[in-house]
Amino acid sequence: MNPPSFLVRHLKTLMASCSTLAFLITLLISSAAAAAASTHPAIPSLIHRACSQTASNLQKLCISSLSAEPPSANADLRLLSIIAVRIAANNASQTAAYLSAQQTDAAASAAVDPMLYQCVADCTDLYVDVAEQLDVTTAAIDDEADKDAMIWLNAAMADVISCEKGCGAVATAEIRRRNDGAKNLLNITISFTKLLMAPKGL
Repeated sequence: MNPPSFLVRHLKTLMASCSTLAFLITLLISSAAAAAASTHPAIPSLIHRACSQTASNLQKLCISSLSAEPPSANADLRLLSIIAVRIAANNASQTAAYLSAQQTDAAASAAVDPMLYQCVADCTDLYVDVAEQLDVTTAAIDDEADKDAMIWLNAAMADVISCEKGCGAVATAEIRRRNDGAKNLLNITISFTKLLMAPKGL
């Protein structure tokens, strides 16, 4: 027995509504995906490949710090290495400025700990050196003098370690945090420079 005509018409209307709803849902999902892609642009695969060559505990920092720099979007490995060095250099300059301010404040204090004051004073000079060494490193990588760049990077790392060891137990939590951060960024740049020196690169 055929269903009543009014039921057939109702079913056809319902099916049409469902089709329209499905289309609208698909459209909304597509629009949301496009908006998400626009808001969070894809990270270039070279950054992922290069950062995957760093220590596992540094890979997240490597990707986030590099992808935050607009020039990295279309960079080759050499330019990525230069960007990584500039990130480390800016970090070193900021730390030198912070330590210099701490040294000034400590000198004005009547209750200054002489060992902490010496720690801050020595580390200020060391971080100024680190920033200068990284400026030279940038020029060396740009000139494809990668072996020279590695020498300067190792010198910069040695200065950070000298700050760390020289302060020892008197270092504040902030100084320890900054030393750890500097070593992490330097280790990333060292990994990239090793890739530049490798026969096959990436």
